[in-house]
Amino acid sequence: MYSQPSQLLIRNQYLFEQGDWLLVNAEDPHVFSQIEADGFFQFYDQYLAARSTAKSAIFAAGLDTEKRYDGIVIYMPKAKQHAQMLLANMATQLKPNGSLMLVGENKGGIKASNKLLAEVGEHVVKHDSARHCSLFRTTITDTPKPFALKDWQQVFHCKIAQVELQICSLPGVFNHGHLDEGTQLLLENIHQVPEGEVLDFACGAGIVGAYLAKLQPNANISMSDINALALYCSEQTAQLNGFTANVVASDGLAGFTQQFAAIYTNPPFHTGIKTDYAITEAFLRDAKKHMLPQATLTLVANAFLKYPELFELNFDGFELLGQTSKFKVYFSQK
Repeated sequence: MYSQPSQLLIRNQYLFEQGDWLLVNAEDPHVFSQIEADGFFQFYDQYLAARSTAKSAIFAAGLDTEKRYDGIVIYMPKAKQHAQMLLANMATQLKPNGSLMLVGENKGGIKASNKLLAEVGEHVVKHDSARHCSLFRTTITDTPKPFALKDWQQVFHCKIAQVELQICSLPGVFNHGHLDEGTQLLLENIHQVPEGEVLDFACGAGIVGAYLAKLQPNANISMSDINALALYCSEQTAQLNGFTANVVASDGLAGFTQQFAAIYTNPPFHTGIKTDYAITEAFLRDAKKHMLPQATLTLVANAFLKYPELFELNFDGFELLGQTSKFKVYFSQK
């Protein structure tokens, strides 16, 4: 089944029959069976799924290739700044007078496309609207400004329990530009970190991994995420805080073969704008296989989420290390 934005693109399939086209962060791999195009992905699961269907597939935080495209379609991201950054990047990857398009659900921010596309191109038009989605298009007539991720990144400072951190952040990374309440509560309830292999799962900008490295310099820190922007930020955060880390693109825990002495996480619970337990369900189901005997798992989550049931199902119970009206910190030992 195609996503609704993909259905709208297929409805306008004639647009893509001539020239070289690129789809950016396509939500489902099957759209490439209907539209002959390359794929650029900032999300590892989408990249893995599309490797066999797209003409070619690239996974990276930003795109910088010698190839230039007649047209590029961006699936509208959740954050406006992320969309602006993608548009600035993709404008540099087009041939002269190339087409730059945004597609997305009406309830997902696509209505802002007029203003967003006007920042980089001319003559913005709403090309089509159907299936609760819209498709906007502009033409890039002027030579775009060179694109570099570092021009979009921010470095912010935070202090938790006398531990000072510098964090690199980009649009499109969880809680861009500041420490969120859930992660802060998680860190405030971490007092000892074991030596050996330690994992920051769904690392985002690398805040948790940096804190763990400060508390336990003898730990071997791994940080994993599905988001290439998060991986870029985590690498920068590690450098800013003077430690080395194993930064891994991974769909769940599939990217790891080793076992860990401790795992810490503030896992995502959204797919786009919808609540989705699948990521954490799979993580908790697989976590034990990646934990050494007596290893610990510490997880923070929104208080309303049904995680106690998942812990009871996959572990021998849990304890609450801390909670507020919004968040709970769960702890379990293998």
